[in-house]
Amino acid sequence: MTSGAAGGSLIDIFQQPRFTRLGLAPVGPVLAATVAQTYPVASASSSIVYRYDPTIDAPALRPGLPGPIFGERAETIGQGRLDLTASYSFVKLATINGDSLDDLVNQRTVGTRFLFFRVRGGAMLADGRFTTLLPVHATVDIGVDAHIFSPSLTYGVTPDLDVNVTLPVIRTSLDLQATTVVPDPRFPSFKLKPGNPLAGTDVLSASDESAGVGDLLLRAKYIVRRGAPADVALGLGLSLPTGSADNFQGTGTTRVLPAVIASRVFGNRVELFANLGMELDTSDVGRSAVRWALGGTVSLLPERLAMPIVFLGRDEIGAPADPIPVPFFFQIERSDAVDASVGLRWRFSETALLSANALVPMNRSSGLRANVVPTVNVEWRF
Repeated sequence: MTSGAAGGSLIDIFQQPRFTRLGLAPVGPVLAATVAQTYPVASASSSIVYRYDPTIDAPALRPGLPGPIFGERAETIGQGRLDLTASYSFVKLATINGDSLDDLVNQRTVGTRFLFFRVRGGAMLADGRFTTLLPVHATVDIGVDAHIFSPSLTYGVTPDLDVNVTLPVIRTSLDLQATTVVPDPRFPSFKLKPGNPLAGTDVLSASDESAGVGDLLLRAKYIVRRGAPADVALGLGLSLPTGSADNFQGTGTTRVLPAVIASRVFGNRVELFANLGMELDTSDVGRSAVRWALGGTVSLLPERLAMPIVFLGRDEIGAPADPIPVPFFFQIERSDAVDASVGLRWRFSETALLSANALVPMNRSSGLRANVVPTVNVEWRF
């Protein structure tokens, strides 16, 4: 067994010669282009809302439901009000296109190509033939984890306009292990003579970790309509590539995020909302995506405890990364995602909330997916 960290970035691990000869070199850039898209982005909507009260000629705290943990509602925080949220999420990627990342086996052949090791000086096969290469059976375990701490600040510029800034701090790690069998038993014609030292099983491993900021997210929301059947707001976001894609901390591209947001409160016990927007990749519009959210918040204990339940989707227009030329282990053609978000929000003081949430994938057939993404956050109004 060999182990050790690669210098530079996390994807450099895939460039180590012992892994490149296993056909893993192209996997690193594909992961770099897609991992950060799996990270959750907490709502910019404040859970604590102020409305102008003409009886006191000043904004007053509005009783009612807190906002969602993921997704947006149309309501704004109130002019001159400041809201700070600190969130923590843990992402451990578990599957790729529905297959476990812990047990990826190379295809026997891709077209006419197969994985092989070159044999210096050659070797005699069991049937007496001479060969200078031997096929390899490889089982690969890829572990990608991310600890995401996201401070987020929302300010009410006017009664109808909120602005938000979010800059996550992310600690990512990569563990890579490959178990190789030479010669590949799926190629009986390459069987070696008994006792040949070239035959056998080997384990290669490497790991590394990195800490840094993620992509800077700037968001604004403006209410264009209040009242039945729903409050309606327009949202606009700008995601700047301040995070390192090669360390799985950012997307590596600037993205523009327009959205339409609608919500309606029913008797201070239930709030329903819907979001529809785009994630426009400014470097390649073909890699843009449609984003949507549909759900609501239910009051369990009036003014104290509420449960948000939200379904979130991301539908890509095209492939999120360049195709792998010889995909021995996997190919990401699309990375569409549908998630269910279930949480609890506890208002432990008039101007502060504590929340916990689980984000669970509803589909696994395309792209990278985690089994569950837990999130906790604390929110204060100043």
